[in-house]
Amino acid sequence: MGTTSYPLKKILLTALFGIFYIPAIAYGVYLFICWVRIHISSVYYGDCSYPMSALLWVGVGLVTFGITWYGAWRRSFYGLLFIVPLFLGLVSTHVMPDTTPRTTTLISDFHFASNITDALHDWYEKRQKFPADESEFWEAVARGTPPTQYRAGRAVYSKYGQHGNLLPYVIVVVENASGPRVADVSPRPGVLYYCVSRNLQEFWITMTGLESDLASTASLRQLTWWEKKPWVHKTGSDYRPESSDRRSN
Repeated sequence: MGTTSYPLKKILLTALFGIFYIPAIAYGVYLFICWVRIHISSVYYGDCSYPMSALLWVGVGLVTFGITWYGAWRRSFYGLLFIVPLFLGLVSTHVMPDTTPRTTTLISDFHFASNITDALHDWYEKRQKFPADESEFWEAVARGTPPTQYRAGRAVYSKYGQHGNLLPYVIVVVENASGPRVADVSPRPGVLYYCVSRNLQEFWITMTGLESDLASTASLRQLTWWEKKPWVHKTGSDYRPESSDRRSN
């Protein structure tokens, strides 16, 4: 009875701690499959060192498995050895969601849209109107405070790639708009639409992005953490000092 139960106990321990090494190995294999798809198709993807990341995560998973196996089948040092796979598993579970290619593109897009919005804010405070056309738009983002690196004719690269090359952000200016650009948007990620009203007192920003690490086409991206909508809408009253005074009262 004791002889039969001892191997069963080892199997159960190995299976139990498998929840800590299987996710890392699975994620590493997933990244390797992504890398293969990138090289055999025309998909858009989030920038990432796919082969190195795949090897890293598979390596973490195999090390965790090796320690688990040794602790279960050879010697656990009174159970202390199982602390290592437990620690590696918890760290991996915490780190993986923050290092995915999609997360990288999401952060990059948020920063890009935020910098554009800040530059438009500065422009409005000095002129009491938003940029009316493409020429004024580029002048606004070039003279933001602090000055941005965005200039007409100068490529600002996103964290999106295709065919092994990073894609630059693209700006589309829509004049005399009555709302955000939500239809007929580009299938390419990293395209930002600046839509300004006829009276130059409000604007909308929408942007295309990827909802997964790899995709054949882009969709409109949510640009704020707190609002579940794919646009940023600002009006002149948002930037007037008296409006903030009223809100504070």
